[in-house]
Amino acid sequence: MFGKLLKNDLKSQVHSMYPIFFVVGIIVIISEIFISVSHSFAVKGFGGLAVSASLLFTCIFVLIMVGMLFSKTMYGRAGYLTLTLPVKTSSLIWSKTVSGLIWIFTVFGLFVGSLVLFIVQVKDFAGEEALTSAEMILTLFGAPTFKMLYINCIYLIFDYIIIVFLLTQALYLGITLSRVKPISKLGLLGALIIFMVTFFAVYIITRGFSRILPMGMVVTPETITFTGNVLRTAGEFESKTLIMVFTEPIFRLIFAVLIHFPITYFTKHKVNVQ
Repeated sequence: MFGKLLKNDLKSQVHSMYPIFFVVGIIVIISEIFISVSHSFAVKGFGGLAVSASLLFTCIFVLIMVGMLFSKTMYGRAGYLTLTLPVKTSSLIWSKTVSGLIWIFTVFGLFVGSLVLFIVQVKDFAGEEALTSAEMILTLFGAPTFKMLYINCIYLIFDYIIIVFLLTQALYLGITLSRVKPISKLGLLGALIIFMVTFFAVYIITRGFSRILPMGMVVTPETITFTGNVLRTAGEFESKTLIMVFTEPIFRLIFAVLIHFPITYFTKHKVNVQ
């Protein structure tokens, strides 16, 4: 049943998402053609960053669109039909959540792909020797090596995925509670306030957990060390280190999942469908 719900949600959302992906696709194709024919390193660099920046902005825009579609199909006029379907309210909420995340992560995947393509283009244009020289200069000034930066990027990608999940859940909670009295009197402002308070409260709480339980890994130019205390382990190395704490994203993921339950409860018992 959940599979059918998800399939129908994706089909119904295609009409709203298609124009966004079409416009972004045209922009990316034109930009990449322009980058390919240009012989200027500055133009290639600016063009590659512009493509990545436009895709990152699209991620934010798609998140807003996902929230609007959730509000419309759950608590707008379509909500009368949605909430009468012979399925659990929890399944309805998860279907909306997963379908929304699919659209967001699709754009995010394109964003990551654009960054990888940009790095490949720069490498091909500048050459291996130029990159090696640049890495040596960076390390002289205390910056991490390219290998360390690559590992950090992978960590940041997974961290970003969890943050997006948390943002989506906080947004859904804000929209849901904005339909419950007396918060409903505030309208859109109420949804925005709850969204921001929920997200930043979880962010601060999980940051506190990461300080109490600083589990993660420490990366040096030569080694990768998994440890229960990243700060203590990092202090044992004389070389440049990068610290990546696992506690914070793990607890963010837990809180993001837990937010589902108040969304389901208020949708089932307290929401006023308009």
